[in-house]
Amino acid sequence: MLNPAKKIQRTSQIISVLAKYGFRDFLSRLPWNGSNKTDVKNSVDTNSVSVYTRVRMVLEELGPAFVKLGQAATTREGLLPEELVVEFQKLEDKVKPVTLDVNRFLNKELGISLSDYFKSIEEEPFASASISQVYKAQLVSGENVVLKVRRPGVDELLKIDMALMKDLAKILSTYSVALEKLNLPLIVESFSNSLTAELSLDKERLNMEKFAENFEGNENIKIAKVFPELCNDFVLCMEFLKGTKITDVKKLQKQNIDLQKLAENGLNLYLEQVLVHGFFHGDPHPGNLMVMPDGKIAFLDFGNMGTLLKSDRKQLEDFVTASVEEDAVWLGNVIEDIAIYSKINDRKRYERALNELFEIMGNVSLGSMNLQEILSKVWGIVGDNQIHFPEYIYQLIRGISLMEGIGRKLDPNLNILDKIRPFTNKIILEHLNPKNILEKSFRKLRATGRDIERLPEDLREIFRQVKKGDLSLNLSVEKIEKLNSNLRRTGDKLTLAIVFLGLCILSALTMSVNLKPVVLGIPLIAFIFLLITLFTGFVLILLVLRPKEK
Repeated sequence: MLNPAKKIQRTSQIISVLAKYGFRDFLSRLPWNGSNKTDVKNSVDTNSVSVYTRVRMVLEELGPAFVKLGQAATTREGLLPEELVVEFQKLEDKVKPVTLDVNRFLNKELGISLSDYFKSIEEEPFASASISQVYKAQLVSGENVVLKVRRPGVDELLKIDMALMKDLAKILSTYSVALEKLNLPLIVESFSNSLTAELSLDKERLNMEKFAENFEGNENIKIAKVFPELCNDFVLCMEFLKGTKITDVKKLQKQNIDLQKLAENGLNLYLEQVLVHGFFHGDPHPGNLMVMPDGKIAFLDFGNMGTLLKSDRKQLEDFVTASVEEDAVWLGNVIEDIAIYSKINDRKRYERALNELFEIMGNVSLGSMNLQEILSKVWGIVGDNQIHFPEYIYQLIRGISLMEGIGRKLDPNLNILDKIRPFTNKIILEHLNPKNILEKSFRKLRATGRDIERLPEDLREIFRQVKKGDLSLNLSVEKIEKLNSNLRRTGDKLTLAIVFLGLCILSALTMSVNLKPVVLGIPLIAFIFLLITLFTGFVLILLVLRPKEK
């Protein structure tokens, strides 16, 4: 449970910072109690500094959780103003290390005699971020390792900040129509879930072990070894890797590293993570990728990982297939299936925009195709239709975008779409594989069987609610008269189809009976039923083919 006093104190700090950067109008709408909300003088000239710059400055001053929120928001380009995204891209997750007696901390957390395991531990961290700080150490075996430890007190601070963020998101959603369309509560909730996962260093250890298992035997990648006996939720002990930052082109050239091959390997490794394993690095920025002396690529920091469930991978495969086949209608449906929220007011305009995207991709040569331009068009479609995706989609888009940027720095002629093609071809071939088609058919049949099996129980529950008077139906539909008309026509067609089916069965039965008189070799009664059946079928066909009312 959150400490009420600390929450009130943190609320006061947030109000002071907002007032400091000139957001008095917003503060006047806050329901939070407290005096002197707006008596803090501006630290910036609101006439010369844009509102977007001031928003970024607010996040920087409020600390790690708010900085991370801003960084996460950069993946929502279609939903945020471009100027705000540019400002958020300037945010860095760098904070001063806290004073910590690391030896005492490790003794307490691991419950071991450090001298039994460590030859030496450096007292000062060589890296520090919002959630953890990192120390160099050496095991008694002589192996060099790094110790990643969670910053003391960070849990409670982040939980308080997340609770306040959720409150602010609800308030901001009523601030303007534009902010309401952003669906800020949904964005903050998604961010909160991913940040909570990053807090657990034990989870990060498991991520590293799973990642290593996925790439076992791959000669193009290096994954740091972990030491589980020296790990828990607050401590992560792993092999120390010494290499070169992947974007340090000059240093890599001095080491005679083939940059073109390096770019290709990096991209292939990431695509394999996504399309083959369904478990991928969520933040592969240049600081998280290192090139080893032998040319292998090492991924660092496994706290932020994306996971694709079987259903997610199926949707992603459908997305790829629909894109390759340039089927805008199918692609539009797949995007809606993937989304957790969407509001498509003009379906034709939505599908036309997707078709325009296909035309852009078809008219540009592979060598000159820019992924950022394509993503910009995609984000425009997303923003126009208020489409909100699950977090893994934003992780995926950010990851591919970062990897393409790194790849282009190493090899200016690199084209990510060209590299994706072998993977897409494999997906399409798997779709056409008779074995996969048969397995999918059996899965659908089993699912249908389960639904039928549950039907009596579901109906019983509905009738039970009807008897209690608890069943209610909330329906909000525009042009209700048109809906009623459509329902009546559908009901007429269904009734006629049932009659047609009955007549077919009756005609077949009477034909098998030896009755007189006979017409054209069949009993007269059967002949009459056959004529009625044909007429009914003809009427049914006309009804189905009749144009819809506009």
